Amino acid sequence: MAIYATKQDLIDRDNSMLWNVAIDRETGELNDTYINNALEQADDEINSFMTRYVLPLPTVPGMLNKLAVTIAFYWLADRDQQATNLLEERYKMALTTLREIGTGKRDLGLPVADKPAESSLGKVELVQDNERLFTRNSLRGVL
Repeated sequence: MAIYATKQDLIDRDNSMLWNVAIDRETGELNDTYINNALEQADDEINSFMTRYVLPLPTVPGMLNKLAVTIAFYWLADRDQQATNLLEERYKMALTTLREIGTGKRDLGLPVADKPAESSLGKVELVQDNERLFTRNSLRGVL
């Protein structure tokens, strides 16, 4: 189930465009599978940029809803090679906005994930010490 946008959001944004890109030619009705797949693809793309935030987000900001609708329309149109230059341009602008959110240039007003503090030498790397697999005792009698 989609997180950032719904079928109703797509209808509200541009009902005629939705009918153009998501119609099932055999039944003459909107194909919910096409719509759900596009909305899930939009969620996946958005989540890939939300590394600063703890997911799932406590609330869906309006900006992410708009971006999800834009991305979903692009993927619906791309399914049948109906993506126009306008849809492609809007999709690229949505990705640019997501990059800016991901890098912190734009803020969603939501709490960000805790990250290790930087030392005077730079970023902190977390290294886990693993138990040695091969020791003199474990290889005794093998060699």
